[in-house]
Amino acid sequence: MPRAVCPRCERPATTCLCATLPAPLPHRTTLLILQHPAEAGHAKNTATLLTLGLQRARLLRGELFDPALAGPGTALLYPGGDPPRVPANVQQLVLLDGSWRQSRRLLAANPWLAGLPRLGLPSLPSRYAIRTAHRPGQLSTLEAGLHALAMLEGGAGPFEPLWAAFDAFVQAGLSRRSIGLA
Repeated sequence: MPRAVCPRCERPATTCLCATLPAPLPHRTTLLILQHPAEAGHAKNTATLLTLGLQRARLLRGELFDPALAGPGTALLYPGGDPPRVPANVQQLVLLDGSWRQSRRLLAANPWLAGLPRLGLPSLPSRYAIRTAHRPGQLSTLEAGLHALAMLEGGAGPFEPLWAAFDAFVQAGLSRRSIGLA
């Protein structure tokens, strides 16, 4: 018999995070998260937390996406060869959610994404202690999205309630791991 799942946060009912999530936070820049289908069921998935914690965030699952999703002022949050910079007039930011291999596949399957201006982040430490990054600067989708919004919107302060929910999510994962429930 399958275990009960919270319909809102998509986590097992025993590890539901809804009580730690703030009311969706206001922000100017729309976040469009394109999630690889294989990432959807992962227990460490942070994209759902990001969309539940922000007013203007949308999550789409799939491998092929309509180029019409990229209207004027759309940029892609993705590492590139250039130093980190902020494109002008970003109104919508696209994030690719999945493993690095899955995100490269999404990029290759949707060539219109490569034509978007790119927003790069500086190498930042991760707070995501339940997952091991393979290289410095590799962040969860939630971390990358919140850092990008802070760059675009003048600071991290407005997003502190969602950072607190993320920290609680990480701490809960570490606690389950320490008692063998992860």
